[in-house]
Amino acid sequence: MDRSTALLLARMKEQYERWKAGPLTSREFARFLRAVGRAATVIGRPDIAAEAERLSRQVNSGKEKEWTAEEALVEIAPLLRCFYEEKETPFPLPLIKSEQESEATILLCGNDPLFFTYLCRALDAAPWRLLTVPSLEQAAASIICLSPDCLVVSLSEEDGEPSALASLLENAGRHPYLPVVVISADGRKETQLKCYELGADDVVTPTAADELFIRIRRLIEKKRKIDELVLVDELTGVYNRKYLPRVYARLRSDLERSGTPSCLALLDLDHFKQINDRFGHLAGDAVLKKLADVLLQHTRGLDTVIRFGGEEFIVWLAQTSKQEARAVLERLRHQFEGEEIVADGFRLSCTFSAGLVECDQADESLDHWLRLADAALYEAKKKGGNRIEEAGAPSAPHDGGQERSQRRRTSGRRWAVAIVDDDELARAVIADLVRKLAAEQQREVDVEEFGDGLSFLQSPLYRDGRRFIVILDRVMPKMDGLEVLERLRQERKRCKVMMLTSRHDEREIAHALERGVDEYVTKPFKWLELEARLRRLLRGLDS
Repeated sequence: MDRSTALLLARMKEQYERWKAGPLTSREFARFLRAVGRAATVIGRPDIAAEAERLSRQVNSGKEKEWTAEEALVEIAPLLRCFYEEKETPFPLPLIKSEQESEATILLCGNDPLFFTYLCRALDAAPWRLLTVPSLEQAAASIICLSPDCLVVSLSEEDGEPSALASLLENAGRHPYLPVVVISADGRKETQLKCYELGADDVVTPTAADELFIRIRRLIEKKRKIDELVLVDELTGVYNRKYLPRVYARLRSDLERSGTPSCLALLDLDHFKQINDRFGHLAGDAVLKKLADVLLQHTRGLDTVIRFGGEEFIVWLAQTSKQEARAVLERLRHQFEGEEIVADGFRLSCTFSAGLVECDQADESLDHWLRLADAALYEAKKKGGNRIEEAGAPSAPHDGGQERSQRRRTSGRRWAVAIVDDDELARAVIADLVRKLAAEQQREVDVEEFGDGLSFLQSPLYRDGRRFIVILDRVMPKMDGLEVLERLRQERKRCKVMMLTSRHDEREIAHALERGVDEYVTKPFKWLELEARLRRLLRGLDS
């Protein structure tokens, strides 16, 4: 992108920031587009001028309306394509997309809404889920809950956010390989070297989507190969025990968000040593592979099968109660018992025993559930094997058990927070922040998430009479934030309310405050401001 074109794009970014202060009329929007067209003609970019003129006529021909900054940004996406693709003919993404290519989650982070809008529109044909966060701090907080396959970080030429980038890349490095692409308008070699030194896998200037598509796809393929080498058991093809903490982190997050338990089953082949001694280790390997095949074929895609070690396997059944899990395990047990295994000229069969535990408490460690499942497995073996045993309550509390029991007896003092926002990513980021603040105060907190106001008003949390905090998005489907706020105040609910909005209109903020909002935060969030306001509201629950 030449300097004149880059300067024009920078002016468009400045205008977008001004639009956030309040809605603009169709007349103002069309006037801006005509100004872009005139400037593009002066710098010798007739393609940009023609697209700006087309959009101007389109806006003028429609019904007079007020445009939000987000609506205007979506409208000018075809114009942005002219900037980033310049005069080249882009290579069509569907032609370079592999037929076998699986879905991936790409996290776009940084304060460059114009480029990300262009990118999301241009990569629409790619089999990817594109999520955008406006700050690197939010991206760092979202890595665990979103489990992205690649981070795309946009750095501005002015500040480069070196400390935030270093923190983000350090956080990414704590997890199994997570590739990071840095997009920097600063094309200096020293900037690129600094990004590589911090841990970036690729550093590019803002570029056309087809080139970026290739770069990201190559890194995703590399990540999957590394994951297979590091996290997959070579003999059976299922995950190995290194993958277990990642599974538990995801399922514990599900439990914290929705209250839905999962079930862990520890399986062990019966009399496996005798098979190795009598038929040889090749036969033993065949039995292990057969069990892995049966477990994979007869569980769901959201379940996880792990070879725990030797002849032991773990089956983690997501969003499943103990009764449902037992039925699944009994079906697996009968299926495997009936399998004929052919190995090294021998025909044999085998059975397994299992210990089952329902993971219904998010504050427990992975080791706690493994101990309970192992004790249940021991009971199954003691009773002759080829059976399923459920874990009972531990006979004595383990470390911290007395404190946890005391906390449960005072559960009426738990904090309760409802996050009502149709943006899944915003909900995830805020939920993680709430839990962090609760942990700082050594308090337990119930965090519930809702995608719209109506589902919140129909929830048990709304009806049970506890004091709680509501974090409300201003604009949502079915029922917007102001309507929910009016219901809360009309029914005199014992709650504090924080309103979120992408509009910076002082009149709207004053209107919400008059209706009873306790805190008002604009998007994109200033992280320290959001944290301070939430901390103040949480402290108010104890007063």
